[in-house]
Amino acid sequence: MGLSAPESLNAGHNLSQFSCGKPSLDKWLRDKALSNQQRGFTAVLVVHDEGRVVGYYGLAPTAVVPTSLPRAIRTGQPPDPVPCLLLGQLATDQGWTGQGIGTGLLKHALERCVRAANLIGGRALIVNAIDEHAVLFWRKRGFVPSKDDPMTMFRSIADIAASFVTLAPSKS
Repeated sequence: MGLSAPESLNAGHNLSQFSCGKPSLDKWLRDKALSNQQRGFTAVLVVHDEGRVVGYYGLAPTAVVPTSLPRAIRTGQPPDPVPCLLLGQLATDQGWTGQGIGTGLLKHALERCVRAANLIGGRALIVNAIDEHAVLFWRKRGFVPSKDDPMTMFRSIADIAASFVTLAPSKS
């Protein structure tokens, strides 16, 4: 049957075998993801192989004080707090790494963030890097650290949207 497209997490998805190598991400998926989604705290999208989840991400609205934003994102006179989006989790099962699942999920998440920000507003996407390896991962993808915490990283929605325009094939 092959891998599913990203879809909302539901009670029918098998989470029991998911292991990304980061116990906190595995535990969140198994213990909190569905409940958080059902209560409206987080939208959780998964990719699965016949019901067995092999990758996921979680998105939520958030707001931050302007002084914590990097200068390039804090331009002008932003409101206090600044509306943002949070990519709280992104993980691929270790048995499925190297197959483009994480890259595909990240692209899907970024596209959703741009669409959401166009509908309701949002200045930046925030990620909380889980470790130094994650910091490098996010830096390579254009995220910059917070003024207050190098593990909290930001990328402006405008920058994300522009990256899709740059990547779009020309229509000539």
